[in-house]
Amino acid sequence: MNKTIKRVIAIVCTTAFLAGLAGCGSDQGTNSPDPSESSAKKKETIKLWHIFGGDTDPNKELIDRITKEAEEKFNVIIEVDTAENDSYKTKIKAAIAANETPDIFYTWGHGFLKPFVDADKILQLDEYLTDDYKSHLSANTLTGFKFEDKTYALTTDQSVACLFYNKELFNQYSLEIPVTYDEFLTVCQAFIDNGITPLTVGGKESWTLAMYHDLLTLRNVGSQEVKDATGKVTDFSDPGFLEAATQFTKLVDMGAFPEGSAGLSREESEVPFFNGEVPMYLNGSWTATRVYKDNSLIKDKVVVTPFPTMENGRSTDKDFTGGPDTAFAVSKSTKNPELTVQVAEYLALKFSSGKYEIGSSILPYVDMEIDESKVNPLMQDIYNFTKDATSYTIWWDNLFEGKDATVYLNKLQELFIGQITPEQYIEELQNLE
Repeated sequence: MNKTIKRVIAIVCTTAFLAGLAGCGSDQGTNSPDPSESSAKKKETIKLWHIFGGDTDPNKELIDRITKEAEEKFNVIIEVDTAENDSYKTKIKAAIAANETPDIFYTWGHGFLKPFVDADKILQLDEYLTDDYKSHLSANTLTGFKFEDKTYALTTDQSVACLFYNKELFNQYSLEIPVTYDEFLTVCQAFIDNGITPLTVGGKESWTLAMYHDLLTLRNVGSQEVKDATGKVTDFSDPGFLEAATQFTKLVDMGAFPEGSAGLSREESEVPFFNGEVPMYLNGSWTATRVYKDNSLIKDKVVVTPFPTMENGRSTDKDFTGGPDTAFAVSKSTKNPELTVQVAEYLALKFSSGKYEIGSSILPYVDMEIDESKVNPLMQDIYNFTKDATSYTIWWDNLFEGKDATVYLNKLQELFIGQITPEQYIEELQNLE
C-alpha cells in the first residue's frame, strides 16, 4: 500500500473516530445518568427509630436537624420512624422479636435493654468506638448500658425527677417551699383548703405515676434496697415498700391530684401547671424546657428542688431517681457496623449537648463545647444540686426486666384508681417471677 492510500485511510478513520466522540458527547447530555443520581444510589440507608416525633416536643427540631447533619457528614440516607413513649416501647420490642430491628434505635438502659442483649440482637460496641467519642466519657456515663463490662448503647441524656414550684402561687398564700415530706403534705393541704389542686399527673401514661411512687420508695428504703428488690436479689418485704405505696394512695385520697387524672395523658395533665393554676409538678428535669419556652405563662415564676426528705427515711436530697437512662443502640444485623456506630456516636453526642442547651437534659458527657449562655436557669439549678449526687436509681420500669415492668406499671395504675390496696399492690410485686 503506497503512502497516499495510507494517508487517506488514516484521515477517514480519524474523522470517524472524532464523529463517534461527538455523538457520544451529544448523547451524554440527554441519555446518560445524572452523576448526582449515581452518587445517591451509592449512599447507604440507615434506619433510625426514636420517640421525638410530636409537634409539641421541644426535642423534635433538634433531632431533625442533627439527623440531617449526620446524613451530610457520613454521606448516608437516614430513614426515621417515631412513636410516642409507651407505644414506642411496645413497637421496638415487637420489631426486635421479629428480627426487624432498625439499624439505630432509641432505648432505655438497665432492665429494658438487657433482654435484647441476652437475645443477642444488639451490637456490642466497644471495638467500634472512636477515640473522639471515648474522650468524652466519664466513669459512670455508660453504666446503665454495660452488661458484663461490655457496652451496648450510647447515652443521649441524663435526667432526674424533681419538683417544680410556682413561687407566685406560694407567695400568694404565704407558703414556703417544702424541704421535708411533712412540710410537703402541709403545703398540699393548705392549697386544698384554698380550693387549689396542689399537684398534677397524667395517669393514662403510667410512667408519670411512677415518678411519684419511685421517689417515695427511694426516700423510704434507699437506693440499694430498691435495686436489690427489683433485681430479685431480695424481695419487697421491707416495710418501707408498703409505706411508700400507702403514702402514694394518701396523696390521691386527700385530693392532691385533679379529678379524672387517671384518664389524662401527660400533655393534658400539664396544662393547668403551665397555665399557672397548679402550684407543684413532679416530673423529669426535661420539664425545664417547657417552663422556659418563649410563650410560657410561668417563665421566671418557677423554682426547682429535689424531692423532700423523710424524717425516718433512708435517702437524702442527694439521692435521685434517674441518671443516664436513655441511649441509641445499634442492631447486630446492621450491614455496616463501623459506619452505623459512627453515626450513632454523632447522634448521641450532638443530641446530648443540644438537649442540655435547650434545657431538656443534664449533660452526661465531659469536655463538650457548650454555649452556657443558652442553658436555661432551671437546668443550671438542677445541675448544681445533682453534681454531688450520692446515688442515682433508674425508674422502676427500666430496672425491671421484660414483662415485669409492664406488670408493675399496670398494678401502679390499679393502685392509683383504688382497684387494689397498698397491701395487695405489694403482694403483686412479691409474686413477680
